[in-house]
Amino acid sequence: MSGWLTGKRACIEGDSPAIRAALEAAGADLVDGGDRDIWVHVAPPPAVKAAHEITHAEWRASLDTGLDRRFLGAKDFAEQCRVRGRGGAILFVGAPEQALGTDQAAAAGALGNLTKTLGVEWARDGVRVNSILTRDTGDTLGHLAAYLVSDYAAYVTGAVVGIALDD
Repeated sequence: MSGWLTGKRACIEGDSPAIRAALEAAGADLVDGGDRDIWVHVAPPPAVKAAHEITHAEWRASLDTGLDRRFLGAKDFAEQCRVRGRGGAILFVGAPEQALGTDQAAAAGALGNLTKTLGVEWARDGVRVNSILTRDTGDTLGHLAAYLVSDYAAYVTGAVVGIALDD
């Protein structure tokens, strides 16, 4: 993996030590914002509640975190790519639909469709959009993330990939 991302500037929004370590090991410069080639959004998992116990405010908060913020952040990143005339890579990371309750399931399901749609729509601008839906937080997640944002995955866009946990 060494050198895959040399010269690339990556911003990780959210917390994932495995992704951070893998991107750094692959040579990416991690930045907080500004001009960047890669934007990774890692959503924090919501509290798990039974559907009948979720308030409207909790439902909206889950959709805001799991879908709205991701779309708006991706839209801003893609616009920056268009303005500078260079493509980029967007990666969404979160739990799969079945993992954390109905509110998160709705956001994750919609995110899969959003990923596929943006992947097709923004391909003409050289902006790739992919998702990893998993509860895994280890090296496998980090390595897959580094691959998906690298030039080795230049023709991969609109993909929703899962990682199974070993039980």
